[in-house]
Amino acid sequence: MADIKEDGSEVFHYDIPDFPLSIKNNFIPANACINDISIHWHEEIEITYVVAGSIWHQLNGKRVRIEAGEAIYINAKQLHLIQSDDQDCELYCLIFHPALLSASNHISKKYVLPIVENEKLDYFFLKESDATQKIALDAIKKIKALEEKPAFEIKALQELHKLWAALYDVLPKAKPNEVETNEDLHRVQRMLAYIHKNFNREISLEDICNAGQVGKTKGTKVFDQYLHMTPVEYLINYRLEIASRMLKETNDSVTDIAFLTGFSESSYFARIFRKRVGCSPLEYRREYNNETKKS
Repeated sequence: MADIKEDGSEVFHYDIPDFPLSIKNNFIPANACINDISIHWHEEIEITYVVAGSIWHQLNGKRVRIEAGEAIYINAKQLHLIQSDDQDCELYCLIFHPALLSASNHISKKYVLPIVENEKLDYFFLKESDATQKIALDAIKKIKALEEKPAFEIKALQELHKLWAALYDVLPKAKPNEVETNEDLHRVQRMLAYIHKNFNREISLEDICNAGQVGKTKGTKVFDQYLHMTPVEYLINYRLEIASRMLKETNDSVTDIAFLTGFSESSYFARIFRKRVGCSPLEYRREYNNETKKS
């Protein structure tokens, strides 16, 4: 599980702690089962560039497909989750903190914050067929090519500024003194933060909705809008996700794991685990251990 802050956002750990930029080359097989189902958000900007194949992103309740030669810009603090498609996918994932672009308050206020703080902008498609957008995509490839080479940080920062200059020309920007707050998104984020912090104890739908400062009807409605499930369904899924991680990474008994993840009865935990995963908790642990030994 990722580390999370008090507000429920993800703490992203960089390879170079004092240089908040990461670029990874990932391969995701067709119809892969991605165990980490918890939707997340963070202060960083994230750009997924598909080199080959295709991939899906769930973004603030919308499901969008990105194909080879395309990328998706995900603005800061947006709810998102990557999902596999029916074909293999190779992609670059660039994540960086907006502070890297803010050499001065002037630069930050004029060129960075109008985009990062534009709550009408959750994501934006980028395509190689557009000349300006291609500059941004080429910069991503150059940053990837610079990995492990001398003066990586300086050269990567140079390319990052090229990327941002291109994005600045195409991304919608908030007008001065015209910042609109997406209250429903913030309500869902507060409810998610409450679940992530309190999943291991008995909590109710009312508790979750109170965290979002809404009633049960409104809370259920906005949760479904952004995650396509109820708060209680997400709570159960999140508990199962953590339980599956514990089955792989600890020697705790199934009974202990059930109680540590908020299930009141181990039999109910085993039943709902089998329904979701297709095997019992012990079978899941045994299969994982066998695969680990093979590899």
